[in-house]
Amino acid sequence: MNRDTKSLWRQVRAEKKRRNYVFWTITLLSLFYMFAVFMFGDMGYLNYRKLKGRSGSMKGQITDVRQENARMKALLENYRKNDYLMEKHAREEFGLARKDEYIFLFEEEKK
Repeated sequence: MNRDTKSLWRQVRAEKKRRNYVFWTITLLSLFYMFAVFMFGDMGYLNYRKLKGRSGSMKGQITDVRQENARMKALLENYRKNDYLMEKHAREEFGLARKDEYIFLFEEEKK
């Protein structure tokens, strides 16, 4: 082989090395970017875990609200059926009175 052929082979090997270096650099940077987006992005794994935890606590809150709603519906039904309870609630909570009735309000003594 002559000198020009050896030089040409060296150039080809150097070019292949450079291309491999560029290829692997771009591949690794792309993988790193995809990993970062997967972990830390808006729809990433960490956000998913946080939302999953909030979902569990919200399910508990929904259960509590449903129980409270059932209790309030039962209470409302009792008020609708029983005039005495409705009148008692109106007197105690809102200070209402019938015609010709007087309401006496007593203040506690200050020490």
